[in-house]
Amino acid sequence: MNISPGVTCSNPPEVSRSGPQTINRADTDKVPTTPKRSLHILCIDDDALILEVTKNCLTHFEHRVRVASSGKHGIELFCTAILKSEPYDVVITDLGMPDMNGYQVARTIRDESPKTPIVIMTGGVTIMNEDGGRASAVNVMIGKPPRMQELNNLLLRLAV
Repeated sequence: MNISPGVTCSNPPEVSRSGPQTINRADTDKVPTTPKRSLHILCIDDDALILEVTKNCLTHFEHRVRVASSGKHGIELFCTAILKSEPYDVVITDLGMPDMNGYQVARTIRDESPKTPIVIMTGGVTIMNEDGGRASAVNVMIGKPPRMQELNNLLLRLAV
């Protein structure tokens, strides 16, 4: 999928990827609560409040967070980061957005960088889990609002 003329991604970053899963709150207690390193995170959501809260909380965990208010803008930021050799360690995207939904964002990112972990956040986790075909482009689906400590632990686990 072309995002805009002249913008393409090349040399995808090497980041390990686990299969699609849903967050298991019981498992998050087994992961260290402080980051082993600062992650470079792209967060995409059309809700400005969600973006602000997520960025502030993840920054508190010493991660570097870039936000995008639409799927198209998020993909442009993702591709630009790859071209600058500054790839994101993980992408968090909302499912329901007006320009592109989270599945479209995930498939586009997966096509450009197959090993980049992708997390979709939505209020309808059970509906999303019923559509395995669409979910295949994502690593984890979580509900909104996320518990930030659990989200931090999940991101650290995905971006190994």
